[in-house]
Amino acid sequence: MIVFKTFFKVLKEYKVSLIMYLSITIAVICILSSVGSGGNTAYSSISQGLVIVDNDRSEVSKGLISYLGNVNTILEGDYTSDQITDMLYYTRISNYLVIPEGFGAAFLEGKTSNLKVESTKNAGARMGYSVETEMESYFRLTSGYLKGGYSFAEADSFARESLANTDDVQIVAENKVADEKVFVVFQYLPYGILTLLLSAIFPVLLRFGSSLLSKRTGISSYPAYKKQTMLTLASATTTGIFTVFLIIIASSLSGEAFSDRWWLIIIDVLVLAVTVAMTIVALSNFRIKPEAASGITNLVSLSFCFLGGIFVPLEYIGNTAKAIGQFLPTYWYSEAMQRIKNGSGFGDIVNCLLIQLMFGIMILVIGLLVGKHNVKKAE
Repeated sequence: MIVFKTFFKVLKEYKVSLIMYLSITIAVICILSSVGSGGNTAYSSISQGLVIVDNDRSEVSKGLISYLGNVNTILEGDYTSDQITDMLYYTRISNYLVIPEGFGAAFLEGKTSNLKVESTKNAGARMGYSVETEMESYFRLTSGYLKGGYSFAEADSFARESLANTDDVQIVAENKVADEKVFVVFQYLPYGILTLLLSAIFPVLLRFGSSLLSKRTGISSYPAYKKQTMLTLASATTTGIFTVFLIIIASSLSGEAFSDRWWLIIIDVLVLAVTVAMTIVALSNFRIKPEAASGITNLVSLSFCFLGGIFVPLEYIGNTAKAIGQFLPTYWYSEAMQRIKNGSGFGDIVNCLLIQLMFGIMILVIGLLVGKHNVKKAE
């Protein structure tokens, strides 16, 4: 037990960096969760937020916009493409609609197959699809009345009357704020796991692997395998404590716990934590100086988060970055989160979990082989 106790004595020396990274993690989660979910509150009593560009300005396009305005909040103004991207990402709007010129005439003639309303939406959010469903329902009913011999004004009025009941839409929207926040909060949790575990376990293992400490333990009567066992146990204990602590914080901030999807998210978090712990053990075998631990912590945590879809959603990552990110466990953590968000069960995310573990095992094996080589070289 002496190695186990010494591990935590050494760990106390890094309490300043632990407090710093913990504070940063909580601050990042609080800020981003409020930004990511706060935009919904402005229109949660109705359906979605929309930005519509009407290049047609016909009675058909005006009728569509008027109908959508009854069940959605339409944001007025000219926006840049970057602003539209930000509003979609932070769910201020669910769709960016562009009505092409000539659409109204083509609709009245029943020739809209090659001329459609362009809809840009957040691929990870379900609410964007409901707006498209609203448009399809409106067009289908209006077209039916037009074929029955009614004028567009009459068809528009009859279609609106048929689609007047918006109670279901309102219920979905009221639940949307709570639905999204749990995913926003847990999406950024890997940054805390990476920084805390790297700043806690990594420098301590490097200290135990330093030449002076290795020589001291090497000449003692304490068996080498017991030393490794105690270090593994101490690392696992530290991983468990910090991971559970972060889960409690994230659950409190999201306001959701013990639901079916919450358990799936927790499984994803635990698998990532185990993978990160194995990665840290592997890195500790590369004869890195303890003084370099802080720099490596920032390098690994930031690169894993940016390339793995933690800070930037996977659909916004470039093809090159996405190709690189697929070799990182955080990418598959994000992929699992996305599937859970879309209503998938455990069977649908198990491959994402296994890929994370395979990454950890592969890195661990490489690290142990390097450590074994270093020991033989030192002899």
